[in-house]
Amino acid sequence: MNWYVLHVLTGEELNVQKRLARTAPHIRTLVPRRKLMERRQGSMKEVSRLLFPGYVFAYTLLDNESYYKMIGPDGVIEVLGRPDPAAVPFKEMAHVLKWCEDSQLIGVSKVHDGDRITVIDGPLKSMEGQIVRVDRRKGRARVRLTLFGEPKEIDFGIEMIEQAPE
Repeated sequence: MNWYVLHVLTGEELNVQKRLARTAPHIRTLVPRRKLMERRQGSMKEVSRLLFPGYVFAYTLLDNESYYKMIGPDGVIEVLGRPDPAAVPFKEMAHVLKWCEDSQLIGVSKVHDGDRITVIDGPLKSMEGQIVRVDRRKGRARVRLTLFGEPKEIDFGIEMIEQAPE
């Protein structure tokens, strides 16, 4: 059995997860989320956001039945890895699974555009990246990380990152 990534319509991640749980209970699904602090009506509130918008992780033994059940629900675009579905490397998926267990928020960091940072909390804990942009009003930083071999830009609450040791 391996982990695969389903590309789904953005905003349909949780619906796809529910449909798969109902129609294919043998397929374990994961939709990683992260906690952020956002300013709402003048005050900071803790909110939960998707870590990978547009993607659902599925753990299954990939046979024809599982493949067609994975791509069957409305909202699923494809299983990543054309022409044949590609499994997520075990080492990378182990980090995602480990990170998903930790949801405690850490205090605010002092960071600036261009700084090298380390993620100190949440699903991507211990990953390093570079800050692309800091939005102090919202308490967020857009960080460029390398995930699954590709550079990705992800928004983090400033409390979830710190400057990387030099």
